[in-house]
Amino acid sequence: MGMDVYGLNPTIHEGTKQPDRLDDLHKQKDKVVKKYFDEQDAYERKNVGVYFRNNVWWWRPLANFMREHCDWFTQEQQARLHDNSGFEFSEHEALTIADTLQKKVDDGTAEKDEAKNKEDRKLAEEWNKGIYAQQEELEKEVKKETGDAKLVPYNYPEHFKKKWDDLQKQRDWKDSYPFEVRNVKRFIAFLRECGGFSVC
Repeated sequence: MGMDVYGLNPTIHEGTKQPDRLDDLHKQKDKVVKKYFDEQDAYERKNVGVYFRNNVWWWRPLANFMREHCDWFTQEQQARLHDNSGFEFSEHEALTIADTLQKKVDDGTAEKDEAKNKEDRKLAEEWNKGIYAQQEELEKEVKKETGDAKLVPYNYPEHFKKKWDDLQKQRDWKDSYPFEVRNVKRFIAFLRECGGFSVC
């Protein structure tokens, strides 16, 4: 799960050709499918404005970074960065975002945010180790009481389910959301050649 960000009018570099789409992809031989995706990847690497993908864990910090520094965003634009509705940003908006992000790379803001993110994730990982240890102990209790070694938390007896849910609420999700300058730079390159973009 993540964000597919498509260029609306991407720059296509001379000498590159998008591979023909395969019909009934699931019916094709593995070798044919692999060749198609290898060619598609090569095409997108040469034409960086065609497509930008981040899974949800990488996209949210990047989108939040944009929201923080692009103070001209409307409330709708801010909200639509976090959904898969196909909301569109114009070429002018894409280039303005690129310029803003580049300034934040150049002045060290992005690097500072990366360092803070790393520290936050490290602290969250340490905290979560304790949560996971408690959940493992709870699993042992459940197995001992129910005799069912394959029982998942959703199906735990009510008193155990409540304990599991209480522990889950204490989990620090910061460990799951990385922010890195290299991802910002990749997105800047996309923005400069996308001709506007949609977030799907």
